[in-house]
Amino acid sequence: MSRTELRAYILEHRDDEQAFHAYMDKLGTEPVLATGTIADLEDATRFSELLERVQKTKQEQ
Repeated sequence: MSRTELRAYILEHRDDEQAFHAYMDKLGTEPVLATGTIADLEDATRFSELLERVQKTKQEQ
């Protein structure tokens, strides 16, 4: 199950502690989709590039 699917599951089944712990494990082991700085957010071109990278990475999952 992907991190996104697992997150959706635990939001619907908040009492499932095993799923919550599995989600926390995934957060700790899977790479973060985006990295950047405050300057990236302030510069429209850099922000656009960052957004494109995030969208591409999400599509590949």
